[in-house]
Amino acid sequence: MATLEIWYDQMPENDYGPGDPAIIVATQEELSAFIDRVSARSTAQPCPSLIEVSIAEDPYGFPTLNAGIGANHGYVRVSGRDELRATQGDPNASGDVVYDFQGHETLVPVSQEVPLDTVRAVLTAYLDHGGLIPQDFPHLHEVAVV
Repeated sequence: MATLEIWYDQMPENDYGPGDPAIIVATQEELSAFIDRVSARSTAQPCPSLIEVSIAEDPYGFPTLNAGIGANHGYVRVSGRDELRATQGDPNASGDVVYDFQGHETLVPVSQEVPLDTVRAVLTAYLDHGGLIPQDFPHLHEVAVV
């Protein structure tokens, strides 16, 4: 198990400058409550929220996650030194969907969107496995880097 450091635009005036704290999550219960909070807030926004997640003890030593959390759907992308994996929804879906990170639009392939329960499972695995989600984890698939 690890402690997660999560960056999320919980306050519109927050510019994440020096002294702005990350959100620290150490238990499955805290993670679940955080996901619920972001999901609820996303329903009142024009597009779902995006969070960045790393391991608090060594944020540069492990793969990092970007996760989109909407009301019912989201996505997860795992970026490591030697890997890029993401959730896989409808492989025939085309186009992009907009997620919001700190007031900036981020385009994500709509084919990576999955039910929120899948996003929750991937984030829980990241917490439970200390930042190293097993390669055979069923909800993540390799993404070709172009």
